Order: sequence, then structure tokens, then C-alpha cells
Amino acid sequence: MMGLLTGSSPTESLQVVAGPEDPGDAWDAFVASHPAGHLMQSRAWARVRKDTGWQPLFLRLEDSGGIRAAALALRRGIPGTGLGLLYIPRGPVLDSGDRRLVEALGEALRRLARDCGGFLVQADPGIPEARQDVHAALETMGFRRQEKHGLFRILQPRWVMRIPLDRYGGPEGLLAALPHKTRYNIRLAGRKGVTVVPRTDGAACRAFHRLLWAAGRAKGFPVRGLRFHEAIWRGCVRAGMGEYLFAEHQGRTLAALQVLRFGPTAWYMYGASTEEDRNLMPTYLLQWEGIRRAWDVGCTCYDMRGVASSDPRPEDGEYGVYDFKRKFNAELVRFLGEYDLVVRPRAYAAWRAAEAAIQRPAAWAFRLRQRFGGSR
Repeated sequence: MMGLLTGSSPTESLQVVAGPEDPGDAWDAFVASHPAGHLMQSRAWARVRKDTGWQPLFLRLEDSGGIRAAALALRRGIPGTGLGLLYIPRGPVLDSGDRRLVEALGEALRRLARDCGGFLVQADPGIPEARQDVHAALETMGFRRQEKHGLFRILQPRWVMRIPLDRYGGPEGLLAALPHKTRYNIRLAGRKGVTVVPRTDGAACRAFHRLLWAAGRAKGFPVRGLRFHEAIWRGCVRAGMGEYLFAEHQGRTLAALQVLRFGPTAWYMYGASTEEDRNLMPTYLLQWEGIRRAWDVGCTCYDMRGVASSDPRPEDGEYGVYDFKRKFNAELVRFLGEYDLVVRPRAYAAWRAAEAAIQRPAAWAFRLRQRFGGSR
């Protein structure tokens, strides 16, 4: 694996460091404070993905002032080939206007991929589509935008819903600006005796996953196994970067959600509810408590994560997800999309062909497992 590399002109003043070694607190400080930073470029997320079968590789460009650019690349091998793909979730993190950094990072990514047998580097930066300067920087690095669909997408949602809490001056300002019906439902849950219990223990992780799995089977949405959720608990929640919130009423759990935090942003990662006592509006109170608690620890943005379309319509099957988030004044943000940096063209062509061929039977097998299989 790559160790310390020294660049040549025009990047001779930069050092390129890449490998699986933990880069320390300086990495998180850089990523958390950068406008392009994201939880999924953090060391905590690297631990999560290492526990679920990926090999984290930390690539950074440094000069005398410290880290100037960073990319957490997750490697996964393709069985029987000696090859692998690299995935940079919600990254890379750098100033896209600095051409020296852009060119140096592109070169370093290709070298890293070649050194570890990678035929492809994938990225999906958490950057709004309007930032065409970032698109141009990615193309300068060698990335090309791709439209991908189906079961084998490992990338993140392109359309997300976000609440800019700082624009409202915090939760109280937001509450005053919410639609009347949203405020009514939040208060109704409290009046009816619904309480929200925050937890961070391991048993909470397992209880949350049971609820999530049951809801997924009942409503037909895919749910990751317990192994993945336990990895999030170990890597993030236990490390003080998040919590589970349970909406309870008369000794019963009606709904729950998970919130993770990094830098100025809190993410509503996953949530589930039962069909019991939906008239008590537990999900409204849960989200409100998630928002309020995120602000209390310094987060200025509450990210409610993905929706299925950039133009949701009432006749769409997942319109209800969008509509619920909209009721909290969450704004739809369209990100740049998915990018591929092809390192070995022949292997890449074979990979795309295999994806297309196996998509339908794999999707059928997944649905069967979701309906009849276990929760691990």
C-alpha cells in the first residue's frame, strides 16, 4: 500500500500520504470544518465500513500548513479477480477552485487505485448541483458523471431534504415558521402522553433494529442487517456522535429514529414506526426532539436524508416520505450525482456488463430474503 509520496512540479510543495493507517484527530478536524466535509468522510465512518467488509484507505495532501485535501476511499475486492473498486462516500474534500490541489488529488487517486488493484474509483460528493465548479474539478481529476440504478448502487441519495436551522435562529424560530398542522401534531403527541427517550446503549441498537426490520417487512422497504447497524453503534453512537430516540406511550414503543452528528450537521439516518396509535403522532414529536437536540449540541443543519425524486408528485409511491419531511420546512437539495474514475477500462466494461446481467435475479432474491429471511 502507498506510504509517503512526494510530488513533482507543479505539486512539489505537497506531500501525498495514503494508506490504511488512522490519520488521527487532524483528519476529522479538517473534514468537519471544511464546507465540503461530511460524516461519511470521517474516521468514525471508516470504522463503520471496516466492520462491514470494506478496507478504509485515507488519502491526504499536506503542506506546511497541514491537510489541504482529503479522500476516505473504501476498497472492496471482487472475488476471484484480484481486482477491487474504491468508493469515496460524499467526498472528496478539497477546495475545488485550487487547480494545484485538484490535479494533485486526481493523480494521487489513480496511483492509489493502481497500487491496490483498483479498476474503478466511485464518488458522490455531497455538493449541490448548482456548484458546477465542483463538477469541473471532478472532471479535471478524471471523473465522469454516471447515471446508475438498481440493487447494486452503493452510492448515496442524490436528492435529500435539509433544514437550515441557523436560518431560523434555532428550533424556536423554526417552530414558529412550521405549518400549523405540524405544530399541532407535535404538541398533540405531548398532550397525549407520548414521551421521547434518548438512548445510546447496545441494547438500544438491537431494539431499534428489530423495530426497523419489522417495519421494513410490513411496508416493503429494504433494511440493512443487524451487523451494519451494530457497526454504526460501535463506530458512531458509542463514540458520542449520535443517539437513538424512542417514542413511548404507556410502556410501548411506537416509533424510533437514529440521529448521527459530525461538524455542523446532524443526519436523521434511519427511522421506523409501528401501526399502533398512529393518531398519537409519535413521529412528529420524535423528529422535533431530534431537531431540538441537534441544535443543543451545536448543529446548524438537520439533514433528513434522501427522497426518491427531484420532482415528487402525490401519485408517486414514496410521495409520503417527501411530504412528511416537507412539513418540517425541509428543503429539497439536488446533489451533483455519481461519478466514476476509470483506472482499468477493460475491467470496468466487464463490471458494467455483469451489473446489468445480474440485476434482475439479484433484486428478486433480495425481495425474497426481505420477506422471509432473518434480520442479520
